[in-house]
Amino acid sequence: MTSRARAFGVGLTCLGLLVAGGGAVAGAAPHRGMTPIRGSFTRPAGATVQGAYRKAAMSVEVVLKPRDQAGMNRSLADLYDPSSPSYHHWLPRGRFARLYAPSAASRAGVAAALRGEGLTVSATRSPFLMRATGSSAQVQRAFGTTILRYRSARGTSFHANASPIEVPSALAADVQGVVGLSNTVRLHPAYVRTTTAAAHRGQKLPRYGAGPGGSGLSPQQVRSLYGAGALFARGPRGRGKGTVSAVFELSGYTQHDITVFAHTFLGADYTPPLRTVNVDGGPVHGTCPKHDHCFRHDFSSDIEVVADIEAQLGMAPAVNRLLVYNAPNDFTGQTSLDEYQRIAADDRADTVSTSWGFCEPGVGISYARAENVIFTQMAMQGQSIASSSGDVGAFDCLLDDEAHATQPTVDDPTSQPLVTSVGGTSFGTFDPGRNSHPSYPRGQETVWNPLNACSGTPSGLDGCAQFGAGGGGVSRFWPRPSYQFGPGVNSEQSANGCRRVPRRFCRQVPDVSANADEFTPYAEYCTGSRSTNSTCVTAPSRWFGIGGTSLSAPVWGAILADSVSLGGGARIGLANPALYAMLRGSYGSSFHDITGIDQIPDNNGLFLATRNYDMATGIGSPRISAIAAALAHP
Repeated sequence: MTSRARAFGVGLTCLGLLVAGGGAVAGAAPHRGMTPIRGSFTRPAGATVQGAYRKAAMSVEVVLKPRDQAGMNRSLADLYDPSSPSYHHWLPRGRFARLYAPSAASRAGVAAALRGEGLTVSATRSPFLMRATGSSAQVQRAFGTTILRYRSARGTSFHANASPIEVPSALAADVQGVVGLSNTVRLHPAYVRTTTAAAHRGQKLPRYGAGPGGSGLSPQQVRSLYGAGALFARGPRGRGKGTVSAVFELSGYTQHDITVFAHTFLGADYTPPLRTVNVDGGPVHGTCPKHDHCFRHDFSSDIEVVADIEAQLGMAPAVNRLLVYNAPNDFTGQTSLDEYQRIAADDRADTVSTSWGFCEPGVGISYARAENVIFTQMAMQGQSIASSSGDVGAFDCLLDDEAHATQPTVDDPTSQPLVTSVGGTSFGTFDPGRNSHPSYPRGQETVWNPLNACSGTPSGLDGCAQFGAGGGGVSRFWPRPSYQFGPGVNSEQSANGCRRVPRRFCRQVPDVSANADEFTPYAEYCTGSRSTNSTCVTAPSRWFGIGGTSLSAPVWGAILADSVSLGGGARIGLANPALYAMLRGSYGSSFHDITGIDQIPDNNGLFLATRNYDMATGIGSPRISAIAAALAHP
């Protein structure tokens, strides 16, 4: 098997390597006839036990292993191996499930065991997930664990399993996790408003870029700064025509805001090609999975949804359709899995952008494994995914999981090997003003970490939370995929956090970056509605500046869409192998290297920006026309 082929075996087979070496199983020996799921328990440090968790009814989702996993990994490798006859011959819609869904016998065996414990079993939209419902006592007995109620040091109440999850040993080969035993999977967006950050600094709101009122960069300025001129000169085929893109969302929004933005920057006759696809009823009129808890009539992250759509359309305005997949946000992760599964099952989107995530320890190994099956399906169908790397530097749990708040951690799903992780940079002191065609400010683009305020000290962690910094670091779940090699990838810093597997490197993020600084912001138009819990209505004006990797991710999502368009509609799938090949080959003509040399800031709170690859900015920021040409014609 070639090194390129080996890259895709990590999608499923190597996950156990990392968690097994960590000795995650703690406490008493497994119950007789039961096998613990490695990595399924992390002690919630700093939290106090409030008592047993008792519910008359609760639901969980059992994560089932694919059928013929070895064959699946071989086929995935062949799809990305240029020497294989199967190279880029993507699976048609529905084929993945027919080939790799758990067998009827496997599903029947798991269902019988669950029913034997008194649980009610029902199907989900995914053949890889099985829903089980019962009392908390029945669920605990079925999975050999205890669920406790906790209160964190900050006063947050939650429940979680207090020992490893166990499954009957006879079924250990069929089950790889259980989602829903804890309510800590609370996905959130990754953005920072310029107004908020300026207030923290005690300064007046700065004006920046050509957005109305100096609200931020216009799409044309972003395209010019990152060298999209040659690509856009090709006409609609360099601007997304012939492609279908999607954004992953978990909040309601006001669609008219998109129209105003589009008429301002894309022309008075431009009609945003939006189509909403609600999953589990959507965030406004949601039908939450039974016994789960969801936010309904929720517009609290409309600022995120609008930013994603506006950034995507600004960079790929000619897309045939932009699908807005939207589900109610919940506390167990079941609705987000449903949404990702719907995107994969529909198989309509050539490219997908997601700005929502949660730190790895917070989502847990079961959720990550369930996601990974979905992302494997998408990779085999040729769908590309761009994901924001997070906005609190190297400390992704800072706002999520208090037990790991001060530890270096990375975000999920951005750490998944089959996702392109997008970090953040800053244009520093450079301001293009009203210039619609600014040139790239050579030497001035830095890692995003305003004034180096984010660091691992107590005051530095406050800086991470208040001003943000580009997410990056080392995965606790995933070994380094073999596509991830080249100058700078294996360094002394990249071994940090991977001690669980001696002499092994782990997945490093981000892969790439783009501007994310709220002080060199993008212009957003968002009004929201005062009849809802909209965040946009709290903004001092309808046009305002916004930053965060929530902006850099859809920019890269649009770059991938433009690349598909340039290639005549041929999907490119996971872009990472090609991007790291550019690092090893056409680096200087494809990327801007963020070196950190004679620059402040020069780190993301822990990891330094260096020549070539680094965990502060990844490979670097894009030279769009060159990257699109390389991806379109591999």
